[in-house]
Amino acid sequence: MIGKRRWLGLALAGVLVPGSITAFAFTVYGDELTGALPFSSAPATPRTTFVAQPQAVPVVIDVPLPPLLLPPPPPTPDVVQRNVSTLFLSNGVKGITFAPGSSDFVGPGYQVQSGVGELLHRTGGAAITLVSHAWNGETASHRCDVLAMERAALVREFLVSRGVPVESIRTKVIVDPVWGPPSDGGPAVDVQVS
Repeated sequence: MIGKRRWLGLALAGVLVPGSITAFAFTVYGDELTGALPFSSAPATPRTTFVAQPQAVPVVIDVPLPPLLLPPPPPTPDVVQRNVSTLFLSNGVKGITFAPGSSDFVGPGYQVQSGVGELLHRTGGAAITLVSHAWNGETASHRCDVLAMERAALVREFLVSRGVPVESIRTKVIVDPVWGPPSDGGPAVDVQVS
């Protein structure tokens, strides 16, 4: 029986050794042998699967924008004239007041002139007439028209410095025959808008 076992052991050893060599060969030369054997398939290529993070959905917030505000149109000449008249009335004068015999402001004359400048700087091309008054006998030379023109020129220069177009301003001189009552506050330059 020992003899049979020996042969069986040798036969098994012959079968097992080539199997272990074949396994070793497949491990070492895997790609070469796989491509050469007709019944084998290519080894599976390892793949890495990435799970994409879900994209952040943009959040749209509907914010209403205020309407585009255009500057208001210039006031009409009638509105400007009413505003100028209201300014004179609220200061108790008939115009931009000057001291008798000079071209110096008196009373609220300077403040009224500033208010008129604010009202007229945006007239939209309206015609502005400065009516400058002087009283007969107000000057020793009796050239009250020259004094009235000086007053009108001062107001005109002021208005132009405030942005009123020079071509929209004209002047008119009136020499009143008698001194006005004390309530008039002195000679004045009236402003007419048309």
